[in-house]
Amino acid sequence: MPIVSAQNLSFSYELRDEEGNVAEHIDALKGVNLDILAGSFVTILGANGSGKSTFAKQLNALLVPTGGTVFVDGMNTADESHLLDVRKTAGMVFQNPDNQMIASNVEEEIAFGPENLGVEPDDIWRRVDMALAAVGMNAYRKTSPNKLSGGQKQRIAIAGIVAMEPKCIVLDEPTAMLDPGGRREVIRTLHELNEKRHVTIILITHYMEEVVDADYCFVMHQGELVMSGTPREIFSDVETMRRLSLDVPQVTEVAYELQQAGVPLPDGILTSEELTKALTAVRDGGDPAAAVEGCRRAK
Repeated sequence: MPIVSAQNLSFSYELRDEEGNVAEHIDALKGVNLDILAGSFVTILGANGSGKSTFAKQLNALLVPTGGTVFVDGMNTADESHLLDVRKTAGMVFQNPDNQMIASNVEEEIAFGPENLGVEPDDIWRRVDMALAAVGMNAYRKTSPNKLSGGQKQRIAIAGIVAMEPKCIVLDEPTAMLDPGGRREVIRTLHELNEKRHVTIILITHYMEEVVDADYCFVMHQGELVMSGTPREIFSDVETMRRLSLDVPQVTEVAYELQQAGVPLPDGILTSEELTKALTAVRDGGDPAAAVEGCRRAK
C-alpha cells in the first residue's frame, strides 16, 4: 500500500488586486497522479516553478488540493478531522534550519515537537535520545543551535522530526544552503533513517548527485508529472532532462559526451566507478555494458 497517493491532484494560487478581489489563478499543479511506497527513498526533481515545492506542502496539509485528492497513509489531507494525524505521519523539513529552531539547546529543540503532541515526559526523553542517535548528534545535546554548522543544524532539524516518530519525512531542498560537506552529512543521515528505521524519505532537490542512490524519482515540469522511474532510467535520457532545464550527474554527462563522440558506452552510467570500468572494457575489447552491470550488482 502506498504511504502517499496523489489522484488527479491540482492546486491553484489566487492573485488578488489592490481591492482584494481575485484577479488571476495560477495553476501550480495540474492533474498529478503518483504513488509513493512505504519505506522507499524517493526524489522529486524539477526546475524553478515546476510545482515540486507546492506538491511537498500538500503532503503535510500545509496546502490542500483545489482539485483531486491526496491521501497520506490512507487519510484524505483535505479532511480537517485527520489534520493532526497527517502531520504526525508526514514530517516536513525545509531549506533553512534556522527557521525551524526556537530552543536554547539541542535536546530542548528536539523535545519541542513531541511536547506539542502531548507525549508523556518519560517518552519524550526516550525519543530525544533515539533521535540524537539516529542523526549522530549525541555529543551536541547541550549545545546551542547557534553554535552548530549548517549541516549540523539541518541534522538537528531532521532529528526534531524523527522524535515525533513519523512514518514519512518530506524534505524541501534541505541541502540548498549547505556546503558540500554539509550536504553529504545530511544525505547520509537520510539514507540511514531509511535503511535502519524504514522511514519513507521524500526528497526534493536540485543536486543530481543526491538522486543517484534513490529508489525512485519523479520529474515535474510546469505543474505536471512528466517523467518517473529509477534514477538510472531518468538519467539515461539526457536530452529530455536538458529540455526540462535540468542537469544530470557530472559523470553521466561525461559518459554521454563520450557516447556522442563515438565511444560505445551504455546509457545510464551514474558513478565514476561505472565509467572507469566501462572505459577499461572498451580499451581491452570487452563488453562495457557487462562491466557496468558488474558494478551495479557488486553494490
